[in-house]
Amino acid sequence: MLIEQKLEEIKLSSAQKTVAEYLLDKRTEIENMTIQEIAKQTYTSVATIIRLAKKLGYSGYQELKEDFLKELHYLDHYFTDIDPNYPFDSTDTIQKIVGKISKLEKETIEDTWALIDHDSLQNAVWTMKKSQRIHLCAISYCLMLGQMFRLDMMRIGVSVNICDISGDELFLPALVSKDDCVIFISYSGQIEKLCLLARKVKERGAKIIVISALGNNELKKYADCTLNVSTREKLLSKIKGYSNEVSIKLILDILYSCYFGIDFEIHNKKRIAISQFAETTSYSTKRDSTLAIMKEE
Repeated sequence: MLIEQKLEEIKLSSAQKTVAEYLLDKRTEIENMTIQEIAKQTYTSVATIIRLAKKLGYSGYQELKEDFLKELHYLDHYFTDIDPNYPFDSTDTIQKIVGKISKLEKETIEDTWALIDHDSLQNAVWTMKKSQRIHLCAISYCLMLGQMFRLDMMRIGVSVNICDISGDELFLPALVSKDDCVIFISYSGQIEKLCLLARKVKERGAKIIVISALGNNELKKYADCTLNVSTREKLLSKIKGYSNEVSIKLILDILYSCYFGIDFEIHNKKRIAISQFAETTSYSTKRDSTLAIMKEE
């Protein structure tokens, strides 16, 4: 989650709120300001600013400042035309809505591509490749996207165990080992059950890949590698998760494709063979069912 969004949602003291408002208002000026200068300008103290940084999950102000400046650069370069939270309004015609949603998805893809750290991506792909077993943990629409990823991997002969946080999370720590990897998907990175599960999995020695929003969050603390998704949507105030759904799906497609590419010929043969077997089995089952019905008639 972006720092700007966190500042709007977490509970702050009056002094911390003053500092937060100053940072948001003077965003282009703070790069060359010291913590002492900000404290003076806001009539607060250095200690107040440090407490604010720690409340946001940082070790101190300098770390907060570095991330905040990165976010400002990100925000200034993407989604300049369309608000991903409310890409259309009540006055738009069907044609305008079609155009705006199409443009939003195109911008989301470009945004996601720009956020990809290629070292982290390579690390994630090879972590999956070297793992004895791959697990995936998510909830809600992230879980549905994970199921699609599982089907893709299944078609090249790679099993992905899905943990849906509805009771399965109780067993996963007992199932994983240091030879496994676990993919966690969460836009906010703050879902308590996922974070608790990540901590337990980490204690078992398994490698953790986190797919989450840009910025610091609880889930990323346990990650061996992190893949950032498009991060312009708010958690609650929006029509739906247009942007982050497209972005997460793209990241999963990229993971699958890079994994496929490591042993392209082998995976291609497996996919064709498995698809042919599935089609033949499906046809035979349908044919047998039809013949049985015809005999009954």
